[in-house]
Amino acid sequence: MKAMSVSSNAVSQALRLQMARAQAEMIRAEKEVTTLQVADRGLHLGMRTGHSVSLDRDIARLDNIKSTNGMVTTRLDATQNALGETREIAQQMLGTLTTMLNGALEPAVPRTQGMSVLTTMNAMFNATIDGGYIFAGTNTDVRPLADFTDPGSDARIAFDALAAGLPDPIDAAAMTAFLAAAETQIIDNWNVNWSQASDETIQSRIALNETAKTSVSVNEGGIRQLAMAAAIVVGLVDRDMDPDAKRMLTEKAISLTGGAIESLTSIQSEVGLAQNRVSQANDRLTTQVDLFKRTQIDMVGVDPFEASTRLTSLLAQVETSYTLTARIQQLSLLRFMS
Repeated sequence: MKAMSVSSNAVSQALRLQMARAQAEMIRAEKEVTTLQVADRGLHLGMRTGHSVSLDRDIARLDNIKSTNGMVTTRLDATQNALGETREIAQQMLGTLTTMLNGALEPAVPRTQGMSVLTTMNAMFNATIDGGYIFAGTNTDVRPLADFTDPGSDARIAFDALAAGLPDPIDAAAMTAFLAAAETQIIDNWNVNWSQASDETIQSRIALNETAKTSVSVNEGGIRQLAMAAAIVVGLVDRDMDPDAKRMLTEKAISLTGGAIESLTSIQSEVGLAQNRVSQANDRLTTQVDLFKRTQIDMVGVDPFEASTRLTSLLAQVETSYTLTARIQQLSLLRFMS
């Protein structure tokens, strides 16, 4: 019977091959421990691989909509806050104007109140989020509302030019003509000097098959009314005028402010409905994503404990192979004979 000879080199090569296989398995095991999914989806699922890839795509799409809805929610919250603060300051001016109509009131009081309204409007309606103006409609890169408190603004220059033609003192006939002209200039031709916003507002996809209006334009009628009310109070209340002209000015400002408050309240309700729709859409999206993820786990998920145990075992195998290879390489005939 012929004896079998085994060289140290052959043993070393066999160990290297075994170590290489273990290292490849360890890489796959590391991937499974990290992702909690099988390393080779195609090998594991076969013909069902396309379904798994489709689930990944659907999950990513839904997550993207949820992320967008986060920005939409921030914009709607800021819009709601701006409308609320503007409505509150408008109600304060309405109270001041009512007092002015019913009794003596120093012109400085309503003028200060009107300036507060205009300052608030300038701050609220020119607010930005992530660099975009939230009340500019689709023109988010353009400052939407002119600052009437700035003497150099187009809105203020046009108004002052119109008011310059009034007599001193102002009588009822002149006030009637002025108020009609001011309404044409400010409300009817709002986009000439006051606004650079678009009438078109932002429509956002809040779910796969659902869109919603998620912005408000400064071109809304109530905002125009409030701007005119504050402008005529600031621009004229301290001018010399007869009692009838003063009453006409005050009544017009009250009418405009009351209409603005009603409009702002209605807009706030619409924004509230949009906020509710986005919230409900997010709830549905979360449910869908959770369902898809559970389905994906059923298809390609791995047991974290089992994957970790297998990785530890493979690591031990590789370390043992390194040790044995090093020892075999140290074997030699001279060392054996000595």
